[in-house]
Amino acid sequence: MAYPQSYPAPIDLLLAIAPTTLSTLGAGLCLWFRKINPVFCFAIAVGLSYFSGEMSETQYSAAFILIPLVWMGLAISEERGILTPSGFTKGLSLFAAAGMIATLGYPANDLGIFSNLWIDLNYAMQWRPTWGLWMPLPALAFGAFSLAAMVLTVRLIIYQRPMDAGYLGGLIALLGAALRFGDFPATPIFITLTSLLLILSLFQESHRMAFLDELTRIPARRALLADMKKLGRRYTLAMVDIDFFKKFNDTYGHDVGDQVLRMVSSRLNQTGGGCRAYRYGGEEFTLLFPGKTVDEAFDYLEEVRERIQGTVFVIRGSDRPAKKPSKSKKSNSNKKVKVTVSIGVSERTEKHEDPMDVMKKADRALYKAKDKGRNCVIDM
Repeated sequence: MAYPQSYPAPIDLLLAIAPTTLSTLGAGLCLWFRKINPVFCFAIAVGLSYFSGEMSETQYSAAFILIPLVWMGLAISEERGILTPSGFTKGLSLFAAAGMIATLGYPANDLGIFSNLWIDLNYAMQWRPTWGLWMPLPALAFGAFSLAAMVLTVRLIIYQRPMDAGYLGGLIALLGAALRFGDFPATPIFITLTSLLLILSLFQESHRMAFLDELTRIPARRALLADMKKLGRRYTLAMVDIDFFKKFNDTYGHDVGDQVLRMVSSRLNQTGGGCRAYRYGGEEFTLLFPGKTVDEAFDYLEEVRERIQGTVFVIRGSDRPAKKPSKSKKSNSNKKVKVTVSIGVSERTEKHEDPMDVMKKADRALYKAKDKGRNCVIDM
């Protein structure tokens, strides 16, 4: 935000090499993690760093009209690999944008009958309203940044993913670079910040994918094992299994089975008493109550069991039309089903201090709950 006009020689050297070095490092990490879209974003950062002092006014205007739009397109497009039609299309789009920016530096006098059109185009790109010194960007460039920021903000609010935050943060840093473009202390700082935000979001995204279950959106088994190492001397652990899930899945299909898993995980994630819910694997979940005994956690487990039992699923009939009919007509083959869970629970004791031993006890209690008729809570 604030910086001196000059730095000591080592800092100047660092600012000169940091944008390219970090962008290259970030692109390598993206290829390692199979994230292709950020590779093109790092290429944009390298290009801006390399040509920051060599652009004409027209090229500057064109660059910061096209770059926010290309950045937005990369942020919202799906990851489909680099050696695919989608990857080639993105690469060609980036190359075409760079070609357009380079072409706009061509003198208008050499274009013959197109000279006037060329001059009008340059004027339109460089036009600035009378909004004062607070916004040195041309109007079209400011509009492109505003549109891209709005789209990425909405996307971040909807999906709440680290990479979306990285794209939005990188766009804002690019805006800083655009506002101070060509200023040696400022431009490399903002471009370096762009790369740092993307790299940070890449690591956060990898962490999320490793520790969060993609289907149910709750922590996965790896997160459970990590949290079990941080437990104190008093805690309760419960193993939860969906009753007859395999039969249910075979009867109604995997899509309905996935909906059941999401519903159950959502209800489990609402369990009170400071409970943490995890998907252990398949149709099995784990509930962890740090600082709670079995007696203190039991009522919360009964409450969530009853809440799941009270949820009614409507299975759509096979005669349901693909489009909504003009007149309302009920399908006779729609079927209402209920889902229940069995729960086994155990707590840490002096005899069973290791969390894995407590989990094994809870698992044995779960089998007792199934033998007892399912849809119940058994403690050991």
